[in-house]
Amino acid sequence: MHNQALSEMLMAPSCWQTQLSCRTAHAGHLPFESDVVIVGAGIGGLAAALRALESGYSVTVLEAGEVGCGASGRNSGFVVPIPSRHSPASLQHLLGENTAPFLAALSDAAQTVIEYAPSDLTVKGWVQPMAGAARGAADELAKNWVRLGAKVEPMEPQELENALGTTEYAEGLLFSDAGAINPLAFVYRLADTVNRKGGHIIERCSAVDVRPQARWVAVQTQRGEIRAGRVFIAGNAYGSAASRKTRRAISPLALTLATFAIPQVCHAEQLLPFSDNRKDMWFARRLGPVKLLTGCLALPLQRSAKCSALLQDRIKRLYGIVAQAPEQQWAGWVGLTPDGMPKIHHDERIIGWSGCNGRGIALSMLMGQTLMDRLCGINGLRLPLSSGTFRTGNALTWLAQMVIALDRRKQRRTVLAS
Repeated sequence: MHNQALSEMLMAPSCWQTQLSCRTAHAGHLPFESDVVIVGAGIGGLAAALRALESGYSVTVLEAGEVGCGASGRNSGFVVPIPSRHSPASLQHLLGENTAPFLAALSDAAQTVIEYAPSDLTVKGWVQPMAGAARGAADELAKNWVRLGAKVEPMEPQELENALGTTEYAEGLLFSDAGAINPLAFVYRLADTVNRKGGHIIERCSAVDVRPQARWVAVQTQRGEIRAGRVFIAGNAYGSAASRKTRRAISPLALTLATFAIPQVCHAEQLLPFSDNRKDMWFARRLGPVKLLTGCLALPLQRSAKCSALLQDRIKRLYGIVAQAPEQQWAGWVGLTPDGMPKIHHDERIIGWSGCNGRGIALSMLMGQTLMDRLCGINGLRLPLSSGTFRTGNALTWLAQMVIALDRRKQRRTVLAS
């Protein structure tokens, strides 16, 4: 995407930020010391903060901007209990005997999020429709996921039409422990809980440097130094300054999102959130009675107007409706990793992680809890997540963009030939 156009959309407020303009400001004096210092006040950082507080530690959360200003407040709000880019077979090949425990923990995290999130715009259930799959593929895929403990069932054409409001798909999967939320409202609720339980959240206080000392970890900020017993770095694709390594660990890919006024579709009795199985994924969810949220992955030199036109074409194909220009449009970063699992950097007193691969809400909740246990030496769930040296490199971004561009071109040819 053209740099200027992308920069403008990355700076534009999300629909969640526009809705929740009134919020609790988190300020205060920087304490001299804290048992745990967390860098980043998104879902992962706040989940880690709650875990540490529940274990009896004092907690200080440092946020360079405002609570939820990164990926946590700029995503689609989908809560998905399976990792991105994995089939049951590929996930089992990667994790082996730990596959079922991982999926069970991710399912629990997804259900916790849906139950804890404010009820406004919360929907239970998420559909993965199959585009261009062989007949019976959904049944076989559902059986393979169920063998690993996933809560999923196949859907027939009429069920899909009733759930999604479109006849585009003949088969699909329904994950009952998934859904969609207002992600920023969820983050604000997490932050309020951290405050209520005695944690300190300090906004507009960037961690500039993290340096281990003999008896503590020195965290240098714009407001001075704080001594920490342990440090949890949760910057992810938005990492900067002291948390910049979390961005270097992944290959960032821009995702554009937009809302459209579509009363004809949204008046349907039920419209579940969905993300299909295309490489250039189609996805959508309802926001209130007359609004639809959808999006697409951004490609180099692609301007925002072209993204809007692409999404309008998809809406027409899905629902037979000519949509007007989007009411709101913005963009956010998706952090890609080679194996589709988060990258972790861990030593005795500092832990950092990055790479949700586009399905970050449930995974961030799980990572925050699990890695905080690991950092504090608490016996808990041990997930076999990928680790390695944090290093820069955009080869994966380039490869992903090529795959998306080829799939998008293939779809366009299919439409023209039909």
